[in-house]
Amino acid sequence: MMNRRTLLLLAIAFTALIQARLLPEVGLETLFNLPLFVLLLLSSVRRRSTLIAGAFAAGILLDALLWRPLGQSALTLSVAVLVAAAVRGDGDAGWARRSTAAITGYAAAAALLILSSNLLGVGTTAIGSGGPERLAINVTLLIFGSAVGARRRAQQLRERPLDDRLS
Repeated sequence: MMNRRTLLLLAIAFTALIQARLLPEVGLETLFNLPLFVLLLLSSVRRRSTLIAGAFAAGILLDALLWRPLGQSALTLSVAVLVAAAVRGDGDAGWARRSTAAITGYAAAAALLILSSNLLGVGTTAIGSGGPERLAINVTLLIFGSAVGARRRAQQLRERPLDDRLS
């Protein structure tokens, strides 16, 4: 039986496959980045090492499947996870802190993607047309996902307190 870390890594790799192969078929590949969203919404100090490995694998997979410079997406996703985990911290975070962490990680990823694209001389959709609308959609999705995650975590703690899980 697989442990949780292996399942998490497989799920992140699966989101990269969906991003690279399914979303372009329906025209949503430039609207949002599914692996980035999953990584940002799950980022915490406790899961940081697993998510960095997942970000690297998903980034390499995205770059290979979409014919991008190899390593650009891996670096972008890894930096986003590090920034989001640092902002979120180690404790149990509410929706406001989770949202702030996710939005900060998203901003770091976008800035690094723009910078690396300019340095490499390749185009990016991060500064293309429809930027403000895409930004508003992404921020709304990150806040919604953070609120759902915080509510779910609170429900889990009510059903089974932390003291019971440690023993």
